[in-house]
Amino acid sequence: MDTAFTVAFWVGYIYLMRHVLSVVLSYFGISAPWGLQFSDISVPPTLTDIRTYVLIVLVNAAVFISWALYNRLMFGRRNRRRHSGPATAAQTGAFFSLTAEQVRTCQAAQRMVMTHDKSGRLIRCDTFDQT
Repeated sequence: MDTAFTVAFWVGYIYLMRHVLSVVLSYFGISAPWGLQFSDISVPPTLTDIRTYVLIVLVNAAVFISWALYNRLMFGRRNRRRHSGPATAAQTGAFFSLTAEQVRTCQAAQRMVMTHDKSGRLIRCDTFDQT
């Protein structure tokens, strides 16, 4: 998705800057098949481009402000993105269907093999200590 958005935005940027690119190229004697030539610079196309840029800036501002208001509404308080506390052995055991003692044994082991069934439930947990 990031690559697609990046390519789309670069294509859009180049499209918006086509007149500038064609003027620069024509200044150096390279004729561009699109846009303005250096000798043809006039006010109306430039004003149209500026209006387009202003519209894009306003849409971007609206998106960013909307996102900020959404975050403020949904998460409210100032330090909302804090780290959660460490999980206890009982909490970890509840996730894996183990007792707290089994979790501590697994944490102390140098090597552990967990076997799951086809639905992803833990069916066996073996610990090994290398000597």
